[in-house]
Amino acid sequence: MNMKKIMLISFCISWFSLLFAQNNISGIYLNEASMEIKIEDNMFYFIVSQSHSPIYANDTLAKCTFEWVDANFIELNSILPDISTYVVQSSDTTINDSIKVSFLIPYQRSKLKIEVHTNIYSTYYLVYSNNNKELMLPNNVESISFFIVPEQIIPHTYDGLFYGIVGYDSFQDYKIEKYNNHISIEIPAIDDSFFEKYYVRGDYAKISGDSITWKREVFRKKQ
Repeated sequence: MNMKKIMLISFCISWFSLLFAQNNISGIYLNEASMEIKIEDNMFYFIVSQSHSPIYANDTLAKCTFEWVDANFIELNSILPDISTYVVQSSDTTINDSIKVSFLIPYQRSKLKIEVHTNIYSTYYLVYSNNNKELMLPNNVESISFFIVPEQIIPHTYDGLFYGIVGYDSFQDYKIEKYNNHISIEIPAIDDSFFEKYYVRGDYAKISGDSITWKREVFRKKQ
């Protein structure tokens, strides 16, 4: 093998080694407030410890995939939860001249405000809590949709910015089957952490050596 080929192979190995080192950003990064970014298995996690004076229901506020867009920036996209909605209809002989709509949601941090929209262009309101989970509709309603918001939203920054989901829309009408007058709606995904998580789409973080800059905060790699 001549010297030129040896030099070319050596250059390629060095170039790929450098490229891998630049792209391998696995590790834990902390900002001055001890908030944490963890890069692991090609995933980006944002973690705020709740061991002292807890604010959030869950330590992990963001879980994102990431990909490099150039030598200095990665693009972040949240992994969205499976927001399955289970609707069960039945006939209840104890209900007279009305349709009962019951919600089963594990959220307990505060109350939820639920709007139920009907095909007769009327909106009914429910302040959902452990002691108040249902409302009654006229018996001529043929379909419903709904929208859910928390009574309180905790900002993600000291200056009041919020990066999460502000409400959940059913995005479809549920037709009420003939002779049924009790509609039970279960949404397991709306738990105490549902409205507090970051949900980012096409967000960017800057990589500079052993630091990551994201949301105007600098996180430095833990040694």
